[in-house]
Amino acid sequence: MDREEFARRIVDAQGSMYRVACSYLSCEQDRLDAVGEAILKAWQKLYTLRDEQRFSTWLTRILIRECIGIQRRQKRTTPVEQVEPPQPPATQNEELQEALSQLPQKLRTAVVLHYMEGYSVAEIARITRTTKGAICSRLSRARIALRAALKEEIE
Repeated sequence: MDREEFARRIVDAQGSMYRVACSYLSCEQDRLDAVGEAILKAWQKLYTLRDEQRFSTWLTRILIRECIGIQRRQKRTTPVEQVEPPQPPATQNEELQEALSQLPQKLRTAVVLHYMEGYSVAEIARITRTTKGAICSRLSRARIALRAALKEEIE
């Protein structure tokens, strides 16, 4: 893959990458940092990509690792002051975003990758390095939890 092809694929994947970062990180700067670092690491490690057909899966896996790294670093620090949580984009359903944020990380990741980014169960299993059965179970538990949370919002 040459430089122009890499750049084209990154431009195509930026929206998807940002949405995945949103499922992991609450701070806007952290999300942008994670996306930027994932792009840099992907460029540096491009030679390790065996199958160009799986570029987006490979890139998403790098991004997820970067988001987890940022979360780990944040656990070690104590915030100096409380910062207001970022406002969700106006185009997204606020109740759904709130319900998603209440899900455990593994369930939220499965939901975002499957329903929002369009990855298949098999692709998500490869990205998260788990089994297809585990992903199906996570999606099922997430749907039940979201249904309950959204039902409470309506009532």
